[in-house]
Amino acid sequence: MQTRNLLSLAYLTVNGADPVDHLEAAAAGGFDAAGLRIVPLSHLNIDYGVIGNRERIRGINRTRERTGVKVFDIEVFTLNEKTDVARLLPALETSAELGASFVQAVSEDPDAGRAAATFALLCDASARFGLSVSLEFMRFRTLRTIEDALALLAAAARPSSGVLIDALHLARSGGSAAAVAAIPRDRIAYVQLCDAPAQSPSVDGLAHEARTERRLPGEGDLPLEDLFDALPDNVPISVEVPRSRDVGRTATERAVLAGDATRAWLAKYRARLGR
Repeated sequence: MQTRNLLSLAYLTVNGADPVDHLEAAAAGGFDAAGLRIVPLSHLNIDYGVIGNRERIRGINRTRERTGVKVFDIEVFTLNEKTDVARLLPALETSAELGASFVQAVSEDPDAGRAAATFALLCDASARFGLSVSLEFMRFRTLRTIEDALALLAAAARPSSGVLIDALHLARSGGSAAAVAAIPRDRIAYVQLCDAPAQSPSVDGLAHEARTERRLPGEGDLPLEDLFDALPDNVPISVEVPRSRDVGRTATERAVLAGDATRAWLAKYRARLGR
């Protein structure tokens, strides 16, 4: 059951927005927080120009103070067989300087033992900066299911970590609300909320759907109410709804659409619970 949840605007909802514009859009959309992307993705050759950049960090922090919007999580640390966690320390330090609570990680290492060891090192390094680590699974990546993610968390055995449950990835990987309900409450980091059609695309189309073709909460057929029934009370919600139809809209316009739809869905859900 849910009562009041922190609402964070995920990066993909305003894909391409500068961190300052992202925070301002989150404020306009009525969000409490934002999830910034400052770490280059493995499949994109982009330098966001934030890590270790004192002027950029000061500008982002001034925007945080002016808008009252927190930085909730930082995307995204992709771990693989070549990862040297020591090389990630500047990004972790910057994440802490921006006031983040979580850094988001995915694992692409097929060797389970090595993956757990690398993840444990990331958790230890993050904890030194006061950060927790959220681990995400996706059917089209090495950690395909919620069970895969939980196995890695168990093998790493670090308290400052938890699973990130994305409503779309849970559904597309064959996961269920029952699987979520069985997870110890302290191992759930937060949930990423969106909607989608009941019918899944082919495996080859899953990444495209996740990055560009999600739906606003309440506009699709995912069993969101069942999922929220299984989640801890007051779980933080990161709203991730990248939609190709929004490409021509500004970051603020996309944030307002996402915020309004999320609050409307939550109000309907809470009304069913009699809250």
